[in-house]
Amino acid sequence: MSTVVIEHSDSSGAERLGIALRDHGHRLRIVRPDRGEPVPVDLDDVDAVVTCGGPQSSFDEGVSWLGAEMAFLRSAHEASIPVVGICLGSQILARAPGGTVEPLSGHRQCGWSEIILTPAGREDPIFAGQKWRSRQVTWHQDHVTDVPTGARVLARSEAAPVQAWAVGLRTYAFQYHPEVRSATIAGWADQEPQALEEAGVTREHLDEETVREYPAFARLSDRLFQSIALLLMPLDRRFAGIAKDLHH
Repeated sequence: MSTVVIEHSDSSGAERLGIALRDHGHRLRIVRPDRGEPVPVDLDDVDAVVTCGGPQSSFDEGVSWLGAEMAFLRSAHEASIPVVGICLGSQILARAPGGTVEPLSGHRQCGWSEIILTPAGREDPIFAGQKWRSRQVTWHQDHVTDVPTGARVLARSEAAPVQAWAVGLRTYAFQYHPEVRSATIAGWADQEPQALEEAGVTREHLDEETVREYPAFARLSDRLFQSIALLLMPLDRRFAGIAKDLHH
């Protein structure tokens, strides 16, 4: 069995989340639809799914693989296979079962932002040990405005009312980027200086915040990834023959 990781660009992969999943026994199968690699059409040999960020828009009809990925994510969710979406992946995942994604009003959100857990997020086991207010990395121009029916909003920010959400027990999504390394943030700034300008953030301020915020950010995100690996995708225990659904 494998964990399918859908990556949409060279600069937006699973990164530290992928490392954590490997450390907990996952065999990652990387799929790059932006390079012409086909999105899986069935769930054979699929034990979990991660869909990552990227520069594309989740409602761009010119993205040829978008419909196939949306259908795959919908089928994984309906089959109760664990699914995690990040940034663009969160938006595609939201649209798959009927949510709504729209452009941010007025500006992009780039750099470090305060993310606030909702009451539902404070009680969710995946967020155990997370601060109610934390500084997280954001880099997006679209956002989820309406979550799918039955979903719960787990985190918000001033610019985007849906920064994390979940539906059911096994589908989770993050608009922000808990997976990134500090070098990734710098790389995005190098590639998209206009994004920082549109967000009203200087490169100097971004670099200063990264130095100041990254150590605490990494500790919290490592804790989040451990919760995902042990509670949402407990492959090591399943292979040992002792896994139960840890939500029960």
